Amino acid sequence: MAAILGKWPEHQFTIVQDGEAAWAMLNDTGRSFDVAFLDVNMPGIDGIALLKRLRESPFFRAVQVVICTASNDRATIAAAIQSGTKHYVVKPCTEEVIARKLAQLAAAVDSSRTLV
Repeated sequence: MAAILGKWPEHQFTIVQDGEAAWAMLNDTGRSFDVAFLDVNMPGIDGIALLKRLRESPFFRAVQVVICTASNDRATIAAAIQSGTKHYVVKPCTEEVIARKLAQLAAAVDSSRTLV
């Protein structure tokens, strides 16, 4: 995933090793994130639990979450959707799949902006 995301120098990506580190990074008041790619099977806090934390907090509700995992069973997909994501990608992720997902996320952000 790091190699794929590194192909977009116009975006800044921060990669962490586990759910605890992701939660700490997201809570760093000096940083702001628009999108989080989470694996269901992360050590520490798993991706679904982290997604729930993000959706429970008013500070993180606007963060787009993409579950990117090898788990492709209906129960896991349903849990991710019920926990608050609209984006689910099954590994192995290709550059093309990630490029489409990033374009989709960018279009959603652009269409939600109101000009005054």
